[in-house]
Order: sequence, then structure tokens, then C-alpha cells
Amino acid sequence: MLLNIDLPPAAPPPSASPDPPASPDPPAAPRPEDGGAPPAERPSSGSGRPPLAGLPVLRLIRPLAALALLAMILGRMVAPATVGLAVGIERTARAVEIAGAAASQLFALGAIVAAMALIGAVVRSRSPYVLRIAAIVGGSFVILVVLHATVQRVPDLSAALIGVSAAVLALGSAWEALRVPFMRPVAAALGLVGASALVRLAGVFLAVWANERGSKSLAAAAGSVATAAFAIDALAVLVAAVALGADRAARPQAPPEAGQPRPAPRLVTPLSLASFVPALLATRAALAGAAEDASLLEALLRRALDRLLTRPAPAVAPSVQLFAAALAVVVAALALIAPPRLSALGGALALLLVARSAPEVPLSALSLLIAALCVALAARDDRGFWAAVLATERERPQGELPGAGKADLAGAPQVDAGDDTR
Repeated sequence: MLLNIDLPPAAPPPSASPDPPASPDPPAAPRPEDGGAPPAERPSSGSGRPPLAGLPVLRLIRPLAALALLAMILGRMVAPATVGLAVGIERTARAVEIAGAAASQLFALGAIVAAMALIGAVVRSRSPYVLRIAAIVGGSFVILVVLHATVQRVPDLSAALIGVSAAVLALGSAWEALRVPFMRPVAAALGLVGASALVRLAGVFLAVWANERGSKSLAAAAGSVATAAFAIDALAVLVAAVALGADRAARPQAPPEAGQPRPAPRLVTPLSLASFVPALLATRAALAGAAEDASLLEALLRRALDRLLTRPAPAVAPSVQLFAAALAVVVAALALIAPPRLSALGGALALLLVARSAPEVPLSALSLLIAALCVALAARDDRGFWAAVLATERERPQGELPGAGKADLAGAPQVDAGDDTR
């Protein structure tokens, strides 16, 4: 019994021929009142659960997000944009279309397996019961619809329902993750994407209703709702750009002294500013692609970015819509190249940006589902999550991160432990 403490027996008198050494008893664990840490192998009282976030599934989130981004660029943007772009590129367009379809199928297979593993991990974690039930019900429904989409076209009602399910789960996961300081930028971006998805689906419903009834007032209301959805979506992309360097900016070189507050994350970092440069260049080229004397690359960029614009169209200038679409692609790519402290968070950030403009598409809903489950798991399973963080830090070269030593790693769990109220 853990509560019974046996006193050691009296020491026997020394003898000339010592007996063979018996198996030594394990050293007594230091008690908390003596200032010692509890033994690592003893689980916390009432828990008994192994660390979940250290499961290998989190290591697959980043390559899975890279595959999702590749499938979106090839299958959704470039392949439709090359059709009829110029004379003599039919074979190239066909090759790009096949490559996009292959990437989409590979992503669908890997994402289904990852989603099922993440649902099981979230159910066994310490997340609220409401979030666990939502992960089971909503996640299973999204997976079933995605499996149905591999055989035949998904009905409109099912497409709308998977978008709502993924958006609601994203809002719940973001609400849970906002209490963890280093995850607040990613959680805010996830919550904004979920809110934008719900508002946009409401606008689609109003537009369909207005078309059936021929009502101009409903059409105007649908345009207003679509504009609100675009505003929330653009804010989500900006928050995602801030999340690129917020973790590195807020990470101290050494633990702060007693009585000193931890530095707040900066909103403007070199990495977030660097994402605006290619987005501005792509927007400028896309705007020039609408002219008759545009080059082949400019016309291709205009057609590709047009595929990311939302419907119904918001009452926003086309240049702003094109910039938001280009910035989302750039930030998703940078989140995979230079992820936050844990690479799974970079993958989740890229996945939610892939799904931002089309939550009713099966693969986009699946991307948003995986991002929500990853964030929810990281917000609650602190032991396994920080084990994965330390493993990631040990894999990096010593010269890659300034001050990545014992002081930095020792200060990381204190951020979560101080703000985690259980």
C-alpha cells in the first residue's frame, strides 16, 4: 500500500564472509514535503493514464498537412487554372490534374487514419465530457461522409452538416486551448476559422433560399452575411500569421526570476512580416493577370487564386480577397517550414488554413477536424505534450535555437503548470 511506511530493520553485525548481495530495494522516493519531486514512474493520483500526446500520430500531423497543402495547390488551384489557359498545354494540364487527384487520395487515406487515432486519444484524455462526445459524434460523421465521397458525390445536406460539425468542434477545441498561454495564437486562429465557417454556411443557406423565392431582401442579407464571414476569415489569416513567430518571441532565454512577469508574445515578428512579401507579390501579379496583355504566369496566378475565393461573393474589393487567399497559402507553407515549438501545432495551423474557405468540402472538413483534435489534445494532455516538446527540442541541432538548453526546457512546463487549473 502506498500509505503504509515500513521502517527499515536494524543493521546486522558485520561478518567476515559477507552474504551474497540480495536484490536491493528501490530507493525511497523523496516526499513532497521534503522538497523532492515525485517519482516519474508513479502516475498522479486518480489518473493512471499514460501520456497521450506523445503518441506517434502527432508526428504524422506535419507531413499530413504538407500533403493537404500540396493537394489543395495542385488539385484545387493549379489544375482548374491550366484548363484552357493556352494552346498546347493539354498534356500538362492533364498531368497536374492526375497529380492533384493522387495527392488528394493519399491525404484522404492518411487523414482518416489520423482522425480516428486522434479521436481515441481525445476520448482518453482529460478533456471535458462535452468535447469528448462532440469528438466522437462529429468526428465519426465527418469520417463517414469522407468515405462516402470516395465512391460518389456527397449530397448538399451532408456537405453542409460536415461543415457545421467540423466548425463546432473547432470552436470547442479553441475555447479549451485558450487557457494555455503558448497556444493562444493557434487557438484564436482555429476559433476564428470555425466561426467564419458557420457564418459562411449561413450565408450559403440564405443565398439558396433567396434564389428559390426570388427575394431581393434575402439576397441582400446573404451578401451581408458573406461579407461578415470574409471579415472573420481574413482576421483568422492575420492571427495565423502572428502565430508563426509568437511562440519564439515569447520564449525566454532563461526562467524569469521570482516576482517578474513572463514576457508577452509580440504581435509583429520577422517571420510574420516575411509572410506578407510573397502574398503582396502574388496579389499584384494576380491583379495584372486580368488584363488582356497579361503574361502566362500572371494569368495562371489569377485563375488559381480565384479558386480560393468564397461564394457568395462578399462586398469587398477583389484585391483584398486575392490578398487574403494568397496570404493563407503563404502562412500555411511557412507553418510547415518553420513550425512552432511542437511541429504538430505547425501542422494544425496549416490544416486549418487549408480548410478555411471551404468547410463543406469533405477533405476540407476533415482537415479542420484534425486541426481541432490536435489542438484539443495539446490543451489537456500536458504530460505527454511536453514529453513530445522535449523530444522535438532534443532532435534539433544545438545551434538552431538560441539558448535552447536546460534553462529553456525547464521553463517550458512552468508556463503550462501555472495556468492549468484542474
